Amino acid sequence: MSESIVEKQDVNISKIFDWGRVFEVINPTTQEVDATVYMKLLGDADLGRARVYALRKSSELRRKLREENSDERVAYIRTIDELDEDNLMNFIVIFSGRELSTNARQNVKIKSPKPPKSDAALEKMEKFQKEVDEYPERRQKAIADAIEKEVEKLKKSLAGKTKEELYRQYVKLLVDEFCEREALVAFEDMQVFLGCYTDDTYKVKFFSDFEEFDNLEPNAKQLFKDAYKQVDIDINELKKLRRATQ
Repeated sequence: MSESIVEKQDVNISKIFDWGRVFEVINPTTQEVDATVYMKLLGDADLGRARVYALRKSSELRRKLREENSDERVAYIRTIDELDEDNLMNFIVIFSGRELSTNARQNVKIKSPKPPKSDAALEKMEKFQKEVDEYPERRQKAIADAIEKEVEKLKKSLAGKTKEELYRQYVKLLVDEFCEREALVAFEDMQVFLGCYTDDTYKVKFFSDFEEFDNLEPNAKQLFKDAYKQVDIDINELKKLRRATQ
């Protein structure tokens, strides 16, 4: 399999659900085109297949990570004897970061500047503009302060726990993190497999089966994934397509 993909042009934009692009697979040695790949956005059915695949892969990894002596458990999760209470607390705080940030943002209530009346004095207009200019920084500082409070609250709740309790929490968070990554990668992989065709009518799959795509050399596989990420529709293009197909 070659290791270079070059975007060529938009193709076959006849319907909203046939939005796609064509890419050329370039042989890195000869610089000649090895294959032409037609990529399109997935419909609901194929998106459903990709989600099911991602959930199955995540569930499979979760099961293995929960098995005490599995290869995955040994490779990814340290034993309780390898960590002390401080290590465990720090890991818990780190892996709770996204949740803490979400909670903090939800709790921050910073009112946006209220515009003065249209006939307000110039000084009031100047004051309003100053508040508008300073608003992003004020909000960001408020969020940072709120996150710090959430971290302190979490640390206090962890202080009274035993090492065994801390370890169980650490394992749960780590398993969740690895499974989330696994699901995301699996979802992206299946999207690419289902979204690649050999023709501009999107009838013949580019890969004969998923294993063919999954077994690509890592760099070539990543090139396909990067190329597929460019198959997207912004709101203006979507409006144009709707007008064209009505």
